[in-house]
Amino acid sequence: MTRLALDSNILIYAELEPDTEKGARSADLILRAARDGVIPAQVLGEYLRFVQRRAPAAFEEAIRQASVYQAAFLTPPTTDAIINKASELARAHRMQLWDGVVCAASVAAGAKVLMTEDMQDGRTIEGLRLINPFAAANIGAIEALLGD
Repeated sequence: MTRLALDSNILIYAELEPDTEKGARSADLILRAARDGVIPAQVLGEYLRFVQRRAPAAFEEAIRQASVYQAAFLTPPTTDAIINKASELARAHRMQLWDGVVCAASVAAGAKVLMTEDMQDGRTIEGLRLINPFAAANIGAIEALLGD
């Protein structure tokens, strides 16, 4: 299986909208990617901040869930080297710095694919392919990547 990284929107849908189509798809991706997947520390921070701001009553549970993610996934930290690489990516690819952090940390952890709804679907950055897991056109490619 190709090592996959997950962006914060996957965690948010799975935890805050579990009864929606995106929530169910996200939960499935999380379960299937956990064997060898990556959730950068930046992503956990974005997830926690979103919950704290939008669903404060769920914040305590989100903190517990972040610990579960840390135990089940590789969680590369945001180091000075990652910030430096993210700065290069932001400049070279005209992307947001924090998206660059997610990409740089994912690449450093050996991910080949980043599941994200927020970045340009199909783009490749530093060998990391960005895939929108909610686009119907990507379902076959995702199944091939996850290959059970």
